[in-house]
Amino acid sequence: MWLMLAIVIAIPLAAVIYLATLDGSFRVKRSLEIEAPAEAVFAAIVDLRSWPEWSPWMMHEPDAALVYSDDFQQEGGHYSWDGKVVGAGKLTHLSFKPHSRVVQQIEFTRPFKSTSQVSWELESRGDHTLVNWEMAGSMPFLFRFMTSRMEPAIARDYDLGLALLNGYLNNAASHPTIAFVGRQELEDFSYWSIPCNGNLRQLEAARQPAIESLTAAAAGKTGLALTIYHQFDPQASNYHTEIAIPVVDSTPSSNYTRREFKAGSYFRMTLQGDHGFIPLGWYALSCHCRMYRIKQDKSRPALEIYHDSPADQVDSNQMVTALYLPIR
Repeated sequence: MWLMLAIVIAIPLAAVIYLATLDGSFRVKRSLEIEAPAEAVFAAIVDLRSWPEWSPWMMHEPDAALVYSDDFQQEGGHYSWDGKVVGAGKLTHLSFKPHSRVVQQIEFTRPFKSTSQVSWELESRGDHTLVNWEMAGSMPFLFRFMTSRMEPAIARDYDLGLALLNGYLNNAASHPTIAFVGRQELEDFSYWSIPCNGNLRQLEAARQPAIESLTAAAAGKTGLALTIYHQFDPQASNYHTEIAIPVVDSTPSSNYTRREFKAGSYFRMTLQGDHGFIPLGWYALSCHCRMYRIKQDKSRPALEIYHDSPADQVDSNQMVTALYLPIR
């Protein structure tokens, strides 16, 4: 009995001691040159009613409840949100320096309580503006173990938010448009492929030459070019992939590897925009499924299907890529 009591006391005590050794503070800063003048950027940041149009979070729950104060465009003005998947909180303007700086306070009340300071620094570059978006704060004591995961997540959210803000202010600027389509069943198909392993930069460099080679060889192709990610993890630094072209059974043999894709359930998201936004698209899709408690099936590959080729499109904003995450 005494042994069991000692164990019961020791486990939470060890957890508390471990948390006490962790530094829960964090600071994240991301930057992007926005294709709009500083006055326009400043106005969009101050106008809290514009935030749902480019927020990297509200896209996951566009019908979340939003409440704005009467002075939402002034110092002390604020808005609050309350949703089933995005949680609840409040963003308040603390101080302005017209066209160059905005300081805000963000308070999260659900799923956990915390308060952080947010700052925007704007550097005018003629018709463009260098925008620096920063958050500094600390995790609640019991959530300190999450700090190392919070920092890269906030960084990707900020990268996506800045890209969306760029498009909101200038529709001709390079920006992504994301749509969560939902569950879809994919059927079996045969394909030729070229293995491609490496980091995102290496995959991007290899994509187009591989697609062109496969397309030229596969006279009997039956679908769009795609990348197949094996053992997919959107946070990985290196990937094991195949760049592929679907082919019919009667396609003559070639030097390329012929493989079979097996049917399964997937969650589909469409990304409209330059292929450089694809990593942010995968991050947004993974977050969306996690928020809605849609379980990824890690035993099956993820797919990235290209509806357009960079060689065929003048306006990269019109390029469409479908992302398919395997789900249970």
